Amino acid sequence: MKQQIITIAAIALIALTAAHAQTNPSTEQTKSIRIAGNLVNALRSGNTGAVESALRMTALLRLRYPAADLTVLTEEVETVRENHPSGTTRYKAYVVLSFLENPSWYAEERDVLDADEAGFFHAAARRMQHQLLSVNE
Repeated sequence: MKQQIITIAAIALIALTAAHAQTNPSTEQTKSIRIAGNLVNALRSGNTGAVESALRMTALLRLRYPAADLTVLTEEVETVRENHPSGTTRYKAYVVLSFLENPSWYAEERDVLDADEAGFFHAAARRMQHQLLSVNE
């Protein structure tokens, strides 16, 4: 129950920050910094659901603000990839690192961008695999 409350609170905080960033006429960099701070907190959470939601939002943030400096988020995602107790979550962090390093691979992929929470990582992993294999051909 406590983990569910933490997950809901983290998602609500991220959503509120994203909504505020959309209505505030500040620069894209300022918006991404505010959102990134909340995502870092969610990535550090002990709740796997909050971490995985933050991973997805991190990937979408990179697509929304491709020029933003997301170094802090990249480091935090790398920490999740290396240290999270769940192998599934570590793999999802690996996929998100691909977004952070190669946003152009995903920018026009509707199956990735339109995917719901459950299908997002499947679609992104398929796209990443296609890109990695097609580079070597």
